[in-house]
Amino acid sequence: MPHILLVEDDSDIMRINRTFLENEGYTIHCADSVQTAAFKLEECVPDLVLLDVMLPDGDGMDFCKILRQKTQAPVIFLTARDENDSVVMGFRSGGDDYITKPYDLNVLKARIEAQLRRSVKQQPQHPRIELPYLIIDLFAGTATLDGNEYSLPQRELQIFYMLASQIGSRISYHDIYKTIYGCDVEDSKNTIRVNISRLKKHLNIDDMSTYEIAATSEGEYVLRRVMF
Repeated sequence: MPHILLVEDDSDIMRINRTFLENEGYTIHCADSVQTAAFKLEECVPDLVLLDVMLPDGDGMDFCKILRQKTQAPVIFLTARDENDSVVMGFRSGGDDYITKPYDLNVLKARIEAQLRRSVKQQPQHPRIELPYLIIDLFAGTATLDGNEYSLPQRELQIFYMLASQIGSRISYHDIYKTIYGCDVEDSKNTIRVNISRLKKHLNIDDMSTYEIAATSEGEYVLRRVMF
């Protein structure tokens, strides 16, 4: 499911938007300030950003410039009516669309769907993920972690790419197996456990690494940024 970073300091608007969008099948990551939003960017890779213009610790348009250094995900500004004069500045700072408060939730949904469709069409055919201290290049067959480049077996590289594309989210062994192997078998849980173990060994992931691959008791896996 698409991940949306919702940056909004009005708790009521945030709650209403989050509930509505989660019911529509989106995974929502919330932030009520520029500082929190910047931290969220270290935890997840959003497919789209809903960005309030006026935030308690900064300007959404200035933050959009920071966003553009980390992701090309579509940015939809959430503006008050008296902020419409600054819409041009929003586009110049890297925004893709804007919607004026108060807005109909179905209109918001339609704007999101339109931007996500456009984003998919514009995605390069060279599958590559770039995060702080981590680059995964499926075409080259390599992963670069903490400045060290590793050539990985295809299955392990695909699993790593899948975890990184949904960083911070738990993914079941069943979903990993079905995505990577294209089917499901009785022993899929053990197969993925072995794959993950080999992946961590090949990447030399230890207590000093910038990222960790954690497992849950339910057989889920999650890639997380380690904050020192």
